[in-house]
Amino acid sequence: MALENALGHQKINLSKQTSILTRVALAATLLNFLLAVFKYLLGRYTGSLALCADALHSFTDVISSLSVYLGLKFAERKTKSFPYGLYKLENLVALLTSVFIFLAALEILHQAFHGQNIIIPRRVPVTVVIFSLMTLVMWLFSRWELKMAQKSGSPSLAADAQHITTDILATIIILIGLVGGAFGIHFVDRLAALFVAVLIFKIGLEIAGEALKVLLDASLEPEIFARITDIIRAFPEVVEIKSLTGRRSGRFCFVEAEIVVDVSSLEEAHELVTYIEEEIYDAFPEIDRVIIHFEPPKLRRYLLAIPTENKGEKVSEHFGCAPEFYLWEIECEPAARVKSQRLLPNPYVKEDKRRGVKVVEWLAKEGVEAVLISKQEVRERGFIYALLAHGIRPIFCPQASLEALKQAPPCPPFSLVTLPSIGQDDTRVFA
Repeated sequence: MALENALGHQKINLSKQTSILTRVALAATLLNFLLAVFKYLLGRYTGSLALCADALHSFTDVISSLSVYLGLKFAERKTKSFPYGLYKLENLVALLTSVFIFLAALEILHQAFHGQNIIIPRRVPVTVVIFSLMTLVMWLFSRWELKMAQKSGSPSLAADAQHITTDILATIIILIGLVGGAFGIHFVDRLAALFVAVLIFKIGLEIAGEALKVLLDASLEPEIFARITDIIRAFPEVVEIKSLTGRRSGRFCFVEAEIVVDVSSLEEAHELVTYIEEEIYDAFPEIDRVIIHFEPPKLRRYLLAIPTENKGEKVSEHFGCAPEFYLWEIECEPAARVKSQRLLPNPYVKEDKRRGVKVVEWLAKEGVEAVLISKQEVRERGFIYALLAHGIRPIFCPQASLEALKQAPPCPPFSLVTLPSIGQDDTRVFA
């Protein structure tokens, strides 16, 4: 119940987060549109080739920012066909953004080599002032957008923020080109346009690379796996981590683990896994789903107690009042076999109260690790709880014979026991 409440609260927070991010993306779309218009007007006003090329770049920003908005708007929708959500739409949008960046870079390169520019020197000072103010607005917005992207882990929003950052870096070169053109050095404007194209192309490659890694289900970062491993190993019941995998999907992650747990009952195993999942969710809010598979440990050798009667000739269907117990040392590797055996009389066979519990305590002192139960149903639950409390595993083998057990002695991993709840009268094996 605690985990369900935590997940419900997480979903509410994610919904609010998505609403905020979509507003940020919409604001970025409007800003890029205004920047594109002003850059184009200023480029025509001054005759700057670099400024007109950058205006074209900003028009592609409008499309990419709008794509980011649409990606965030629809990414979290889950359907029967897409039960894990459409989180990767954000990465697809980021990849689409990189395509627009490449196209803009190619167009700027074309203008740098083949375009004509005649900068009007007297119009440069006004343009520099206006362009500088625009740059300041762009820088403040990109810092805010990147901060929101880092908080949420949104790749598409981060890509858009980086895209705006390239505009800011390119602005410096464009301003140099404007000043050079004002002094009659017109090739500086072409060089500025060329530099802008190369810079934009480099950022586009980085964005495309990150998007493709997620779309192709690349693994999570080693640092994340290391932290998750530490969380799992902090639980002493975890014997081994057999596998740990994870992948990103949009700004979220999916993690799957396979662990070996040393517990006696299915309830204990479920409770342990629930605690581990809660710890991982608390440490990584960006993780959408954790799936943990568990299994009991494998033992090479263990001591099995078998209740018997008729001086060890027959398996007894009773536990506490069984006349004697066989203690078999079973070796499971390389092949299952009974290595040694000894027959001990039950010292508590004539006890009236707490007989089963006392027998369990006696077997625990003898070093017994498992007890064979030959009945399909067990009406008395007390000794089962006592077995589990002492770390002794009940092995259910209905109507078992000693001859059959000797030929094929039971070896781990054993099925975990499902404990009976109040109102139930039997304890069964969980298959």
